[in-house]
Amino acid sequence: MHRRTILYISAIGALSLIHTVHAAEQKPLELFGVVVKGASRDQLRQALKANGVRATREENQYWVDVYDAKGVLDGATELQAGYVAASSKFAFVQYTFEGFLDTDLVGKVINMVSSKYGRPSSQSGNYGLGPVLARWSLGQGMQIEVSRGWPDTTTYLRYLDLAANTQMQAEIDAQKRAQEGQKNKAQTKAF
Repeated sequence: MHRRTILYISAIGALSLIHTVHAAEQKPLELFGVVVKGASRDQLRQALKANGVRATREENQYWVDVYDAKGVLDGATELQAGYVAASSKFAFVQYTFEGFLDTDLVGKVINMVSSKYGRPSSQSGNYGLGPVLARWSLGQGMQIEVSRGWPDTTTYLRYLDLAANTQMQAEIDAQKRAQEGQKNKAQTKAF
């Protein structure tokens, strides 16, 4: 990872470290030429289309648009882009890398991301067995994650705006509660 260290000399002449800045913190996170922090649904849709990404579902009544990722990123089969309904702002993008008994797949994706963003900020798990999670904290509330559950070796690469993703999830949860309430109310005569 590229780092720039900012130093200053104090009044007594001592050299002091103020802050180490990671290269990933210096540049805003971009996908397909769009700075994703605060990007609108329309901006990202246009960028995806301009880059030849084929939509399988782009409908405003859903939080998540779905795309065919074959030919977009080596090994990826699907790309999902999620947005906050209230603002139509970017919440996440997720690539799916389908794996069948390929325990090395998660390591390959982590290495691919590391080649651009440096070593993960945190990493847990064993590539050979069990779940794995690697995270890159990029500043401005932006994060990249590579994860794999277990025993399925399918691997996911996510680009997240943490605050917007939390807001989107709250909207989804509120809608689920409202739908459950309506269903229960409709069935009150039966019990």
